Amino acid sequence: MKNFKLLSATVLFIALSSQNAFAAPAKKAVKKAATATSQTSRVNDNSDVTADIDSLGGNEQLMNMAQNIKSESRSRIVQERIVDRRNRLEVGVNYGMNFGGDAYTKTQALGAALDFHITPRWSLGARYFDYGNSLSPEGKRIFEQAKANYAAGGRAYAVDIDYPESSVMAVLNWYPIYGKTSFMDVGVTQFDMYLLGGGGQITLSSGSTAVYTAGLGIGAWITKHLTARAEVRYMNYNDKPVTGERNLNVVTGNLGLGWML
Repeated sequence: MKNFKLLSATVLFIALSSQNAFAAPAKKAVKKAATATSQTSRVNDNSDVTADIDSLGGNEQLMNMAQNIKSESRSRIVQERIVDRRNRLEVGVNYGMNFGGDAYTKTQALGAALDFHITPRWSLGARYFDYGNSLSPEGKRIFEQAKANYAAGGRAYAVDIDYPESSVMAVLNWYPIYGKTSFMDVGVTQFDMYLLGGGGQITLSSGSTAVYTAGLGIGAWITKHLTARAEVRYMNYNDKPVTGERNLNVVTGNLGLGWML
């Protein structure tokens, strides 16, 4: 009887041990399966998020707007002008000096300007200048030498000059380059670099003659009304000194302020 009980207990112990041995791998397999399912779920979630981002949340209208944005549209926004210059009239005053031309004279100019802005790219203008003249160092030397020769009883030669007195010209301005700048963080100023060309009439001490001009400048539109300009122009005309007619090439620089009406 005792042997039978001992045998039964041994068989029961072996059975329980076998059940635990088979249960452990099963739990591990279930755990691995659960982990794999969780990772697959996360992958699917990430895929969904990426898809939402790529499609902008499924909003087709917003997606089409984003795809239709072009660099030209952004460029037009950057180039939006602060001051409207369509069918606007600008009046101004300026001061300038002439370089080149007659070596015996120094010429300065006070002037008035009128510009009608057809578009931001084109404007028609008129320029009037009143000239003031004085002898250059070379002209003074020749004049003093003539006076000394005359005082000594010799032959005196007059200084051979034909100086400008005034001029009026019509010009066409073209503004191909545009930009904005900020000075000392006070505000944004719009500016244009432009080319100009035209012609008119210049009055000399010997009479009136035709004059032609071409040059470049920069215009700053400080406010909706206040403007500033700097111009460098080439002028060509014929003068008539005592020794005969000659062709002059003159460079003039002007600084001015204006008011946009």
